[in-house]
Amino acid sequence: MTLTDFTGQFHPLLVHLPIGILFFAMILMVYGRVRNVDVAATVSLAWLLGGLSALFSCVTGWLLSRSGDYDTSLVTVHQWTGLATAGLSFLTYALPRHRWVPAIATLIFLTIAGHYGGTLTHGEGFLSFSAKQSDTNPVNSADRPAPVNVALLSDSAGKNSQPIVKRTFFYRDQVVPVLETNCYSCHSARKKKGGLRLDSEAFIKQGGKNGAVLVAGNPQKSKLFSYLLLPHADDMHMPPAGKRQLSNQQIAILHQWIKTGASFKESVEIMQPQQPTEVEAVATLPLTFQTVPPASDSLRTIRADPDAVSVETTILSRPVAAPDQALQQAFRKEQIILTPIREGAGYVAANFVNVKSYQPSMLSDLGQLKNQLVRLRLSNQPVQDEDLSQLAGCRNINRLNLDKTRITDAGLDILKQLPNLEQLNLYGTAVTDAGLDKLAALPALKVLYLWQTNTTPAGIERLKRAKPGLKIDDGQQQLVLPDTNKTLKTQR
Repeated sequence: MTLTDFTGQFHPLLVHLPIGILFFAMILMVYGRVRNVDVAATVSLAWLLGGLSALFSCVTGWLLSRSGDYDTSLVTVHQWTGLATAGLSFLTYALPRHRWVPAIATLIFLTIAGHYGGTLTHGEGFLSFSAKQSDTNPVNSADRPAPVNVALLSDSAGKNSQPIVKRTFFYRDQVVPVLETNCYSCHSARKKKGGLRLDSEAFIKQGGKNGAVLVAGNPQKSKLFSYLLLPHADDMHMPPAGKRQLSNQQIAILHQWIKTGASFKESVEIMQPQQPTEVEAVATLPLTFQTVPPASDSLRTIRADPDAVSVETTILSRPVAAPDQALQQAFRKEQIILTPIREGAGYVAANFVNVKSYQPSMLSDLGQLKNQLVRLRLSNQPVQDEDLSQLAGCRNINRLNLDKTRITDAGLDILKQLPNLEQLNLYGTAVTDAGLDKLAALPALKVLYLWQTNTTPAGIERLKRAKPGLKIDDGQQQLVLPDTNKTLKTQR
């Protein structure tokens, strides 16, 4: 975590100071007017301190917003109403004889800023009690039956004379605990990172600002599952590095749920009577899954050789001046996030995640960062093959994310002009085996992601032979159920 990121984390703490101080200042004004007491000096100090604390809150809030984890439109309104609050506070302090109008205006803007801040933190409708009830509790425990997998009905003689009712509520009993433990801290009513909430059926189906996360019946196309399997070093890996990671069994539960249709309802099945010993054994079987160990070049094991010095490390060892403030401001206006790679170094990562109206000229503008640009994420943007030619001058690019863009084999020819490119993400593009042959010419390439492309195992194998040290992820992973027959025999 950089110093700017660390400083931004103080925003939720500092933001409460101006709220308390400014409302206290207004209460003092009312008290002085009603009781005819001279509190002018105290009121002036309160407005000054309120303005200063509001200004500090704006600075830390701006640093926090650079992470790109929050809805841009909400951040903009919150930011400007916060700045207006700070400005009006100073104006109220500077006009002791005409305070009432700017004081009232200050509280109005403070209320608006607070509302949008609450929306960013807790999600839309956070003031509605009924909305909270339905959003944070996907299933009302008071109205649902106890989780019963199998109800065995028998007569007084102990013989099965009635059908067996099998009830399963996979979403409630298996999926919700996984999401609650690992995902709600960033994707719920408390925080809607990336515009995504996972705490109710409606929000899961709605997806986030980057589109749907669930494709019923297809785990590989569901970001809710596929992002779990990305390497921890990948920016798209979920949960992020440093957060609690899902176990193989938890991943398998999500895979099973999505593969079988991602139902949010309880299923009831009427079964013919069986021998009690077998039925009871089935009822007590634990829901366990096994993950087949991935191959050495699989997605979950892609990592650089620990004994090798990466190209990026070599690049960062060479001093370079950081981009000037005017240039950073220009990129900020285009909603391009620039983040320092390392504190005190001039190298940066450029992220287009918040760009809503992509233009090829934006890549041309990156030419101004040709010495500083090391990582570039163009994910989910309509980038064409010809657009990449504008990156030819940025020869220090070490990691390039082109996933879900319109890149084809033709665009890969241009990448030969990036001699320091170590990691390349082509997930969800139209690249074929012909494009893979071109990648063999990239001297520094060590990691390649090929999920959901038009490549074939034969083409991938050919590239591996051409570049033996290259780690390739094609998204292949198998999940299997345990041998229930063997378990039944053991329990007997």
